Amino acid sequence: MDTRKTAGPPLILLMLLLGFPQLSETIYAPVLPDIARVFNVTAGQAQWTMSIYFIAFSAGVVCWGRLADHWGRRPALWAALCCYGGGALLALYAPDFNVLLLARVLLAFGASAGSIVVQTILRDTYQGAALGVVFSTVAAVLSLSPALGPPAGALLAAAYGHTGVFAALCILALLLLASSSRLVETKPVGQPPPPPFIQVARRVLADQQILASAVLVAGFNLLLFGYYTLAPFTLAQLGMPHWLFGASGLMVAAASAGGAWLNRHGLRWYLPTRLVRFAVLASIAASVLQWVCVSLWGSMPLAATTGLLLTQAVLLVAYGCAIPNVLSTALLAYRSVQGSAGALFSLLYYLAIAGGLGLVGTLYQPGLWFQPLVMLVVSLTMWPALRRWLMVQSAAVHQ
Repeated sequence: MDTRKTAGPPLILLMLLLGFPQLSETIYAPVLPDIARVFNVTAGQAQWTMSIYFIAFSAGVVCWGRLADHWGRRPALWAALCCYGGGALLALYAPDFNVLLLARVLLAFGASAGSIVVQTILRDTYQGAALGVVFSTVAAVLSLSPALGPPAGALLAAAYGHTGVFAALCILALLLLASSSRLVETKPVGQPPPPPFIQVARRVLADQQILASAVLVAGFNLLLFGYYTLAPFTLAQLGMPHWLFGASGLMVAAASAGGAWLNRHGLRWYLPTRLVRFAVLASIAASVLQWVCVSLWGSMPLAATTGLLLTQAVLLVAYGCAIPNVLSTALLAYRSVQGSAGALFSLLYYLAIAGGLGLVGTLYQPGLWFQPLVMLVVSLTMWPALRRWLMVQSAAVHQ
């Protein structure tokens, strides 16, 4: 099995750049109720700022992924970070909700490079089994962002309101620009210009493995970001203090890291396909149990909250176990056009995430049952995609 690694930027720097989009969102999540109050919008409208973020993120991955193939990885990332900083500055001084939505678009468009360009750098640098191990390591480290983001966001919101969060994002943009000066270019020397985008798109959109992988990645991310979107309101309905959602970031981090740790060590004995199958089955079981906990203990706030958080932890263990395997196997056949193919792959799953979160915001109902229902529907939706993904993987092994 190919386990090669070529020269590339320090892994710690890549993890920082890959993690900042998630950190940016987890810092923002605790101020959703504050956004609704300050801009005089409903809770559902405030949640649109999450869904519109992923729509713009989807457009960004296409732009920066394509530019990473044309310009190179380093200049594409620098341009994206400047866009991100501009969005943070606009959000800080947004006079109304429409301007805030525009700022969120710029933030997301710039932040998307932290996903697509850095994943392309990792695929440039690592091959074969080494890539799977690196994705597991990255997933474990990135799980720190839920531990840092919600508590930091809650503290900033309590002290300075939503402007404190956006000021922190401005500072983050400056730090990332300074750190990225250490990046080295990893685009292969002598690599010919990428083929026309439409040619790559036709190939990717006809690839059953890519389509199934996109559904799985989107589904597991909806289990994560659905929690960030819904939990502040669900916990408030249970009468829990505002700080509990921030503190629950520690649970999210521990569960995600635990899933990544299980995956890293599980790869010694099991194929990635088996681990992903386990993760989907675990998410379905945990979603059903979450529904049961809320239904039975809805009149007992402490018991219902405990059941909600524990079952959510299982969902996030499944997330940490599945995501590295799906991401590391999705683009093995696209090494000559990794930026463009990766952009299209990311576009598919980010559009699905945006659509899912938009649907959640549109259909939102202020009842304890709503969050467990969302988790159950998402988990069940992944099952057909898993079956298709397993069939394609099995066919590839036997060829």
